[in-house]
Amino acid sequence: MHDAQCDKILELEAQVKRLRRRNLIYEKAVSAIADGFFIVERDGTVVEINKAYCEYLGIKREEVIGKHISDVIYNTKMVDIMESGVTEIDSLHQFEEGQTASGEKTIAVSRMPVMDGGEVIAAVALVKFSRYTITLANNLRKLEEEVEYYRKELRKRGIASLPLAEIPCISPALAEVKRLALRFSSNDLPLLLIGETGVGKDFFANAIHHASDRGDGPFICVNCSSLPADLLESEFFGHTDGVQGRRGGKKGKFEMANGGTLFLDEVGDLPLALQGKMLRVLQTQEVQKQGMNGAIPVNVRIVAATNQDLPRKTESGEFRPDLLYRLNVLTLPIPPLRERPEDIPVLADFFLAELNDRYGRSITLAPDSLAALLRHDWPGNARELRNALGRAFMLTETRQILPCHLPLNVTAIRGAAQDAPQESGLRREKEMILNCLAMYNGNMSKAAKALGIHRSTLYARLAALGISSKTLRAGRSSGQ
Repeated sequence: MHDAQCDKILELEAQVKRLRRRNLIYEKAVSAIADGFFIVERDGTVVEINKAYCEYLGIKREEVIGKHISDVIYNTKMVDIMESGVTEIDSLHQFEEGQTASGEKTIAVSRMPVMDGGEVIAAVALVKFSRYTITLANNLRKLEEEVEYYRKELRKRGIASLPLAEIPCISPALAEVKRLALRFSSNDLPLLLIGETGVGKDFFANAIHHASDRGDGPFICVNCSSLPADLLESEFFGHTDGVQGRRGGKKGKFEMANGGTLFLDEVGDLPLALQGKMLRVLQTQEVQKQGMNGAIPVNVRIVAATNQDLPRKTESGEFRPDLLYRLNVLTLPIPPLRERPEDIPVLADFFLAELNDRYGRSITLAPDSLAALLRHDWPGNARELRNALGRAFMLTETRQILPCHLPLNVTAIRGAAQDAPQESGLRREKEMILNCLAMYNGNMSKAAKALGIHRSTLYARLAALGISSKTLRAGRSSGQ
């Protein structure tokens, strides 16, 4: 018995000696690394940092070990890495003023979560001070900034000027509309857009024009419901000098749109008398100005839009059936926002980015506010959503839009029966997000990019849908 105990003690002492030697080798290797190196545990506590990084930061190792990483590096991303479980390679990090011993602010960092049984237990960072690495990372950052610059310029022009591919959506319904719109952009046939007020008929018309062979030509819009009937003929066809006592001639919208697209918004409000003249232009591709004997040839594609039931208006005699046949060669129905609630977070993200760019702010949407947006049925569609967010953006004095900043009709709780369509939409959204995450093996950044939303928005949607990042990681580790 005594011999067995002695043997056990000797074995344990040998193990301790091996561990001590391995620890010395590890410490020597970490100290010898010219680049920076550190490890934080799941709660953010620093458990290791090497000499090179301490010298770069101008701190002592004993001052750092045991502290929370945010006390050492104020704008650290290590906690985000452990939350997301995503590895970042050679990501640029900018230090704040006075955080480094040399005054340099830029490093390239690779951050990796450490997993144990599907659970993140720590994170490791390798910090590169190499000029070559930082130069490459800087070049990449400049390219990304250039892309973001052009995105901002598009947002400044507004959603009505977006290319088809950039129109924000994740719903299958609107994705199908975008697919058909791209297909319809490849010809010159008349196109009729059908949808409720505020659903986005104008920006689809614009996007179709710019995606077509006429994209370099003019895009002329006429709102048929906003002009007095006695001015519409002059607006469409123009007039010569002296007509009805008016000095100087005037080009009409058809002539202005020559070589491009003429968008007839709210075409159902065209006066009956003007409908016949409109039909004649579509048939002959010629325009006769008021006061002019001859005709002017025009080459114009017609895209019209309406929120009315035009077939019913033809039955009642308010709209000419032959004009409807001319306009309705191709039809593109656009579903209302209440039928695709999964698009609400994407649109909200886009509209807030547009406002933040314009006013130089960084306002985000609180989870409770997003929940309120998802409950509302949006009778005014995307236009109402944009206006509601614009109002809330101007009211908030914090960095978040809270429910109290939203219009009262948006935050009002509706009945369970009314919520049923929203629930169906949320189920579709949940399925789409999970499928996208599975496609990219749980990579939040890639999934968010594929969905057309910011990564922060994806996290907010996961939380709102009751999906935890821990559940996703467990699913990945089990092969689900």
